Amino acid sequence: MIRAVLFDMDGLMFDTETAYSIVQTEMFKKRGVEFTVEIKRPLMGKRANEVMERIIEVWGTHEKVEDVLFEQDELLKKVFQESVKKLEGLDEIIQFLVENNVRTCIGTSSRKFLVDILLEKYNLSDMFEFVVSGDMVAKGKPDPEIYTTCVKKLNIPPSNCLVLEDSLNGVRAGVTAGCHVCAIPSEYTRDENFFIATFVVESLADKKIKDFILSN
Repeated sequence: MIRAVLFDMDGLMFDTETAYSIVQTEMFKKRGVEFTVEIKRPLMGKRANEVMERIIEVWGTHEKVEDVLFEQDELLKKVFQESVKKLEGLDEIIQFLVENNVRTCIGTSSRKFLVDILLEKYNLSDMFEFVVSGDMVAKGKPDPEIYTTCVKKLNIPPSNCLVLEDSLNGVRAGVTAGCHVCAIPSEYTRDENFFIATFVVESLADKKIKDFILSN
């Protein structure tokens, strides 16, 4: 029986991956380095500090993580507030979960202030019991800490939880946490092999998600 759905945020609820790509492309260009999908894909689902450490390695510079992170955050705030859109099916799946008394939370590697920008922008703050963000844990995805923390806060067995994820790192985290996992690949992750997921669909609007929740 599925008693709770654990949402990833980036690329799952909102099209933030495009925002990150716009910002990181600009930052790479400033340093004379090309930003590619091959660089981006392994970074998806990881905590901000981990992403910045890897980006600095790619640049081959000696910049401080905190300085690069501040630079990115200032650019991200503007893009998040002005242009990040909800992804297809988000409102409908949330309404379905409310109607069927299925609990909801968010487990994301993003920092809490970025989550808050989008939840407030779309009036969704009250639709989730809580958020476990990347700045609340020691390890990002694919480590399961984000989702094991969600499960502990929900106080229900992971076998009664369904994780919704768009990245392979996130799917690995959910599976390792002992949850059922539905993979919803984004334009950046469609080439990944999601064979470890419980099932795979094309969007949050796919009826298979509702059917799985009602039949388990």
